[in-house]
Amino acid sequence: MKTIVAVTAQNRKTIFEHAGKCRNFLIYTIENDVITTKKLLELTKEESLHNVLHEVNATSVLFDIDILLTRGIGNGAIQKLAKQNVACYKIEETDPDTAINKLIKGTLEAVAPVSHESSGCNCDGGQGHHHH
Repeated sequence: MKTIVAVTAQNRKTIFEHAGKCRNFLIYTIENDVITTKKLLELTKEESLHNVLHEVNATSVLFDIDILLTRGIGNGAIQKLAKQNVACYKIEETDPDTAINKLIKGTLEAVAPVSHESSGCNCDGGQGHHHH
């Protein structure tokens, strides 16, 4: 079984805490619990999840992945990605390779269970911006 995992890595080294604003992702392809490829995906600002998830009928290369690992993402984004069959894991791990290895071993801990109560964009993350 092949699994494609994207890790938010804005600086290309550590896991980034804002999935929506992230434009650099490390893309891991895992087959039979072995990492077969690791490559960098660079998005334009227009291609960022923050922009894409607010569009109707949006498409994104990130909709082709199976799992998104990030240190921060709002419930609205989690639900929109779930509709694209992308599972989101909000994690505390900062090293991408460590996170992937823990994921493969089944020892990666997600910070919180995903709640399906809120709808829309819950991405203010304490910055207080709202979408109308």
